[in-house]
Amino acid sequence: MKKTIRTLFMLMVALVATTAIAACGSDDDDSGGTTVAGLKITKTSLTFTNDGGEETVSAQANVQASATSDASWCTVTAGTMSQNLKVTPITIKAAAMTTETTDRTATITVKAGSESGTITVTQKAGDVLTVSQTEYEVGAEGGAIIVMVVSNGDYTATTDADWLTAGAKGNGEHSFTAAANMAGARTATITFALNKVMATVKVTQAAGSGGAISATAADVAKLMYPGWNLGNTLEATGNGLGAETSWQPTKTSQAILDCVKAQGFKSVRIPCSWDIHSDSNGKIDAQWMARVKEVVDYCISAGLYVVLNDHWDGGWIEVLGFSKSNSSYQAVDEATITSKIARLKDIWTQIATAFQEYDEHLLFAGLNEPFQEYNLFHDKHSTLTPVLVRYNQAFVEAVRATGGNNARRVLVVQGPSVNIASSTTYMDASKLPESAGRLMVEVHFYDPGQFCGTYDATGSNAFYYWGAANHASNHNASWGEESYMQSEFAKLKTAYTSKGYPVIIGEYAGLQRTLTGGDQTKHDASVKLFYKCVNQYATDNGAIAYAWDTNYVGGLSQEGGSSTIIDRGRVSLAGNNAMQGILDGVASGKWPY
Repeated sequence: MKKTIRTLFMLMVALVATTAIAACGSDDDDSGGTTVAGLKITKTSLTFTNDGGEETVSAQANVQASATSDASWCTVTAGTMSQNLKVTPITIKAAAMTTETTDRTATITVKAGSESGTITVTQKAGDVLTVSQTEYEVGAEGGAIIVMVVSNGDYTATTDADWLTAGAKGNGEHSFTAAANMAGARTATITFALNKVMATVKVTQAAGSGGAISATAADVAKLMYPGWNLGNTLEATGNGLGAETSWQPTKTSQAILDCVKAQGFKSVRIPCSWDIHSDSNGKIDAQWMARVKEVVDYCISAGLYVVLNDHWDGGWIEVLGFSKSNSSYQAVDEATITSKIARLKDIWTQIATAFQEYDEHLLFAGLNEPFQEYNLFHDKHSTLTPVLVRYNQAFVEAVRATGGNNARRVLVVQGPSVNIASSTTYMDASKLPESAGRLMVEVHFYDPGQFCGTYDATGSNAFYYWGAANHASNHNASWGEESYMQSEFAKLKTAYTSKGYPVIIGEYAGLQRTLTGGDQTKHDASVKLFYKCVNQYATDNGAIAYAWDTNYVGGLSQEGGSSTIIDRGRVSLAGNNAMQGILDGVASGKWPY
């Protein structure tokens, strides 16, 4: 009796051991087995995911079992029966689902002699998302693109370019519209997503023939130097049109710009605020826009090129786009960056639309001095450059998307803190938003700060003399003289201008003082030499230098000083030393391209 019990027990253990269960099957599919006469099948239902898979069940009978499937996606193989245990392994494979959007089933029929049984196989569709074509081409004139999409859920579709917009979807089709292209060939990516399943489509648009603007950045750059800033004017804080004279006393006129042209300047940089002149919905005040256009028209009527920017503007992006606080550095999160990008695009869409028909004499510059404030950002240049790169990209995309002449207009993007060393180190040509042709890079130059006025430039801290020819016994510039300037400007040629990206030195200045002690003659010569060297070395390296001018003609004592060149109230030349230095520098320099 004990021998019989032991024999039965061993037979049961062996039968269980031969049942192979693959990981891709569902454990709760086991029905406990079904006996049909002398045939026992260990599992009569299986479930697979949409990825497919393989599972083995066992069929016990006194003879070799066979198996067949009624579906091509579900294949079955019967192994060799074990002679001792009379068990035939049945291997079932489910192919991966590719285009199916609903669950599917198959029936496996197992036979052993005259006996038979069935196994029901179910495969779950899961999330299905496919596109019939992954690359499309569209002509420069733009138009519709129809993407065939197979999906079993409500997917989303996004594009990474403003010129390509999503339209209606339904019946397996999703339409997209490409705007007309007036610039070079361009590409965009459409991303479809259904939960974790994604599909992408690349769209390439042919280059356009362009509108009224045919000049490239290289074409206009050599016609733009030297440059002058309409400083402390349209960028000043204040309410409405009165802001123009809140930092200096003179309303801009055609006569002033004619005077600027008469001194020998070829272009004007217009620092301008926009966000502080917008309503609660972000719309720029119509009167402010009209006034800015009037000033731009003065410049163009005088025969000057114009660089129009979005300046400090209350610090809404130049500070708070890089730190959550303007009193202490607090890293910005993705939500902040996304919000700033949206606002930047909104502002530049409005500006670009208003100036759409202007020709190549008008250039746009996206920002002014991003994260330039020393106390907050002096050691964050490398960390914050990737954020700046995204803002530069957003600016260019917004302007280009408005079409017309803006598709080919020359645009200017700023380097990190507009510092030459940081820009050439952390934002090389590979990080610029467009290939060379219609893009410039902006930096500023105020070194040495004790001479230029960006540091404490009063009393014993001031540098009154600059340049090897003007060394004096005290208050001499101990750094930042000719060789330093040459070295810094040469970096611009290596990083940008030699690669087809002209550079604007958007601001520079040296303080003209009336000394109550010291050598006034050598100081005057120092101012003249500083302006000469800036313009000579800039010209030699393919850069356009813009003198900062505040329209402040008083306060020339050693306690202050002025960078004013044009006395706007009198419509006459005020900074004789600076102006002569500029003309000498331009005459001495040689444009390399």
